[in-house]
Amino acid sequence: MLRNFVTIAVSLGLLAACSTPYRPPVMVRDSTPFPGIAGIIGENTRQPVDVLVVHGMCTHTPAWAPGIFDTITGAIKANYQAPAAASPTVARNAVQHVSRTEQAAGGTIRYHGLVWSPLTFPLKRQLDYDNTGTPSDCATETECKPTRAYFNGLLKDRLLNDCLSDAMIYEGRSHPQIRQAMVDAVADILENAGNGNGPLVVVAESLGSKLLFDALSEMLLPDAPPHLRQLGQHAARRLALIFMAGNQLPILGLAEQQIETPPSAPVMESDALQRFLALRRAQVKPPSAGELQRLAIVAFTDPNDLLAYRLLPSRYQAPDVSVTDVLVSNSPSYLGLIENPFAAHLNYLTNTDVGRLIACGRPTAPSCR
Repeated sequence: MLRNFVTIAVSLGLLAACSTPYRPPVMVRDSTPFPGIAGIIGENTRQPVDVLVVHGMCTHTPAWAPGIFDTITGAIKANYQAPAAASPTVARNAVQHVSRTEQAAGGTIRYHGLVWSPLTFPLKRQLDYDNTGTPSDCATETECKPTRAYFNGLLKDRLLNDCLSDAMIYEGRSHPQIRQAMVDAVADILENAGNGNGPLVVVAESLGSKLLFDALSEMLLPDAPPHLRQLGQHAARRLALIFMAGNQLPILGLAEQQIETPPSAPVMESDALQRFLALRRAQVKPPSAGELQRLAIVAFTDPNDLLAYRLLPSRYQAPDVSVTDVLVSNSPSYLGLIENPFAAHLNYLTNTDVGRLIACGRPTAPSCR
């Protein structure tokens, strides 16, 4: 009897110690309500909606993309049965493109998943020697595998050697090559989208946001090749909704600033999103009404994600741009002390709460199940 009581007490204690404070998600005060993909379709039922999905740091394979498509579509359609995954097509410079077309919310969704991991993977292999393995006697044996504490080993192998290394590579000498590969892949999608006059939606994770904004900005530069600039302008006109998961722009922007910059100086030139929005305004001819289509930008942040930052509406909000910050819990935290750092950063687009907000918006679109 006493043993049962102790077991129950311990179980209840563990349950009480496990918490997900932002499940359901919380919109930060003064954030703007936003349409989801279903809401965008509801306003444009005759035109397909193209959804461009880009992964963030850490190695990803093409199998990643269909799972994201399933999460979004499943939030809209009741009893949704995901189709078999299709083989990816390989764009130039090894950026892989995974596509799928779905009927949902009374319209058509054309998904385009961009997997850029193959670009950085070869360089990251240089760090393999440091990955944790069966400990060896480093004083005598040929291969040195030092003893590491379990969680320190996980952090070193994944968060640093596999994930943070992507940001180091992109901000270094390989930046122009990776940016051009993304330009080529985005241009391929825009050219091959067929009837491409409907809305364009972006869903991007962490470092993937910067890769995509840098690519779109490159296409909008005055000296860009005319064909690429035309594609970039068309994409900027169509762009209706941007979802950013695990925003890293504030810390990545530090690599593009000089230390003598006064703290009060504007950070326009160090932020990939700000640069893109400025080019969008300056170089895309507005519609006949005289204004650009209002662009909704939504950022999802797990406060326990060590690599993510809130978007701060004051930096981006304008007559043609609305900004929403949403706090989410990607994984439980324990005793208020720690949340799995991998889940906190990598689980945004598999978080059903996030998937539903991307699909259905807030307030929820009537067409969602």
